[in-house]
Amino acid sequence: MRSVLLRFTFLTLFICSNVFLFAQGVAIQKRLDLFKQKDNLSDWIYERIKYVSENPQLRLAYLMETQNKAWRKAKTASEHYVWLNLLSTQGYYQLLDGNILGSTNSYEDAYAYYLKNKVADYDIVEYTAKPLSNNYTRLGDYERALYLQLLAVKFLNQIKEKPANIAAVYSNIAISYRSMGNLSEAEKSVNAGLKLTHQKDQVNIILNNILADILFDKREYATAAKLIENNIAKQKIIDRDNAYWLMGSYTSAGNIFKELNKIQQAESYFNNALNILNKYYIGTRLREKANILTQLGTIKLLENEPQLAINYFNQTISTLKISSQNKVDVTKIYGDNMVVDIFRELANANLKLNKPKEAYQYIKWALLSADKIRNEFADDKTKERLQVSLKLIAEKGIEITFNLYQQTKDKSLLNEILNLAEQSKSRTLLDQINRNQLLAAANQKDSLFIKKQAYERAIIYNEKQEIEGKSNKSLTETAKLKYYLALVNKQIKQTHKQFNDESFNIPITTVLSALPNQKIIEYFFGKDAIYIIDIENRKVNNVIKLDHSSEIKKAIQTYANTYFQHGADAMINDPKAFYLTSHQIYQTILRGIKLQKNESVIIIPDDVLGFISFDGLITDNNYKPSISSWPFLIKSNSLTYAFSLKTLSAHKNASRAKNFTGLFIAHQKNGLKPLQAVKDEAAAIKKIINGDFLFDEKVNSATLNNAFENSQVLHIGTHAYLSGKNQEPTLDLDKEKLFLFELSAKKQAPSLVVLSACRTADGLLANGEGIISLSRGFNAIGTPATIAGLWNVNDVAASVIIGDFYKHLVNHKSNGEALHQAKIDWLNKAQNNNAFYLPYYWDNLIYMGTDQHIELASATNWILIIGSGVGFVLVFVMILVLRKRFGRGKKAEDHKPMLV
Repeated sequence: MRSVLLRFTFLTLFICSNVFLFAQGVAIQKRLDLFKQKDNLSDWIYERIKYVSENPQLRLAYLMETQNKAWRKAKTASEHYVWLNLLSTQGYYQLLDGNILGSTNSYEDAYAYYLKNKVADYDIVEYTAKPLSNNYTRLGDYERALYLQLLAVKFLNQIKEKPANIAAVYSNIAISYRSMGNLSEAEKSVNAGLKLTHQKDQVNIILNNILADILFDKREYATAAKLIENNIAKQKIIDRDNAYWLMGSYTSAGNIFKELNKIQQAESYFNNALNILNKYYIGTRLREKANILTQLGTIKLLENEPQLAINYFNQTISTLKISSQNKVDVTKIYGDNMVVDIFRELANANLKLNKPKEAYQYIKWALLSADKIRNEFADDKTKERLQVSLKLIAEKGIEITFNLYQQTKDKSLLNEILNLAEQSKSRTLLDQINRNQLLAAANQKDSLFIKKQAYERAIIYNEKQEIEGKSNKSLTETAKLKYYLALVNKQIKQTHKQFNDESFNIPITTVLSALPNQKIIEYFFGKDAIYIIDIENRKVNNVIKLDHSSEIKKAIQTYANTYFQHGADAMINDPKAFYLTSHQIYQTILRGIKLQKNESVIIIPDDVLGFISFDGLITDNNYKPSISSWPFLIKSNSLTYAFSLKTLSAHKNASRAKNFTGLFIAHQKNGLKPLQAVKDEAAAIKKIINGDFLFDEKVNSATLNNAFENSQVLHIGTHAYLSGKNQEPTLDLDKEKLFLFELSAKKQAPSLVVLSACRTADGLLANGEGIISLSRGFNAIGTPATIAGLWNVNDVAASVIIGDFYKHLVNHKSNGEALHQAKIDWLNKAQNNNAFYLPYYWDNLIYMGTDQHIELASATNWILIIGSGVGFVLVFVMILVLRKRFGRGKKAEDHKPMLV
């Protein structure tokens, strides 16, 4: 009876509430209609915003349709002000509901509207720039966040804003720097803010919360704990206005004490933070609530109570609105670092419950959310940074899948491992390849593409001036250009659906079927383990796991630095030590891999493995003093390399030309050492290949760009090195320098670019992405293959090997086979010094990309032609003489018989 009564009461309340809402809806509609009749757009918008604030359950659906319901656009200054307020309010309410991407879009629209319409008296910093920059921080796009924050400080100082408001922006700047890992700048920003505040100010409390987090990152846990506890003690009076900051203090304290292994204190602080949210912010601050629930779940994991942890994590999923009926709804998964984190923690909890299949599913969802974040980014540096965290998630997925394979021997799991490895390999490069191909095919008269090109050119100019020390412009100017470029790229993606490329989501089986039918070895270097993926006959044959990842990485890095990056001395002075070290590397990185004699192999390296060539590895431990007899891997196998499986087959715009262009700079007029070998190399090639040869002053960025679009093979012989604090890959074109970031999309690209220079395959290592090199840059803008140098070339060896490469190329060998045979030729030649057989001299150049056959015209042999011509003339003259002597015009009786 009681349950029936309760149901009746609930039903009555439900009906009454709906009647009330209906009546309220009718009333507002009348008011809106009245404002529309009077053409009063401002009050019409304000009425909708007011209605939403009073009826939060309706707010998003109702608020987001305002633009479509409006009968006209804003015209007057006051209407522009109200319209801007609408856009910012949409951003705010979407943020409260946890929709970061939607919120970011609305705030970006608001900021663009402010700039376009020059809306006076609107506090653009407080209501748009600050929340937008915070959104960028949540998504991991710290460059754009920092740009807006630094701009806000400059603006607030100009209008002499209250010091506390400027200090609040400094707190956001500190968060951005901290998130980027720049703790020194983060601490400077906190201190700049603290100078503008008093001890009991709310902003002072916020800044000290951030300072405690910075100390946490610096692992100064005891100092951080003392600071945060003092900060909590200062916050004695709690109300709705200041409770949020105390909640932040409790959260920071929970993180610090968890790291100090004081689990009960940590849990108490997290619960205090949750209680504040439940008391003062019911239905709002959903992201903060989700974060605390997740932290409480991680506490339960530390206490080895995985099921209790899952209960908290499920509450997080519900709070973030990505579940239906207590189950994850895949269609509701969106891009947010918090979503990534919760799925990763759920994977850990399920592993503790011995549920690897469920754990792997959560890993896949974590990667899905991370991909959705990634798709929002335009800046490649931001994508490269995100790849670091993505690689950690991929490693956990590989570990789970590998263990499952060990138990079940289910071959389909091997494809899953390969797919995860590809998730963390040269993804930004693949984006660049696809983006450049789409741009090359796009309508360049489109105003968005014109804007894009203008911003890109301005950024390139500023960055080049900065590296060369010629810039008078601040870094803020370049950051501004990058910010607007990101907005234009976003508009292009929204307007031109073909730019939302899904090529990275192609099934791995489809990728394998499109690859050459040869041996492929792909590596994944994780934090805890290394995985070697053995591919044969377009199928994953086996996966080998190597433990002690950090020790192996260190050994490879030491090998590369000792014997290759700093010259040949170490190799020459102790060849036996090199021999044994090289063999140890060979045994480690090819452990369990069976290579057939004369088998062609594609190597897809990872991490520090990208700094070495496999050709010069020693295949047995039987040392002999005669270096030419050493068992180098190149003597049994032909090797080429690729950035990833997907980049290997991504190129579609390779040149249809059949010509060769060589650009050669001997550097005779500047401070660099003249390259006699460049002249020798050009002379050797000229004897073999028919093509265009440009020298010294005729070589510049214009001729290089022209040659790039109109050559089948482009050969560049010059100095190359890494420039500036960011070690930017650089080609020296004598009177000018060409930096990696200057390479831009082309409609056509050579089938092969030969970079006959030092360190053209070298650069900074971006974890989860690869080595950022000139070779990679040329691959990004269209060429399917490069030959490039891993360390400083030996001029004589390089010119001889390159000459032999072209000789084999015109004899119809593929590019990879031609380079392989050219190195073998060097090893088979008699050398003046036994040391010249060491890999430092002959193994610098590697072939990276799609192997192919190229038809080039052989050089005209004028000596042979002239010799043949002279011979022909002599024969012709002899015939004439004989005809004259024994010609048909003579009578028969004139032919006297020969006496025998």
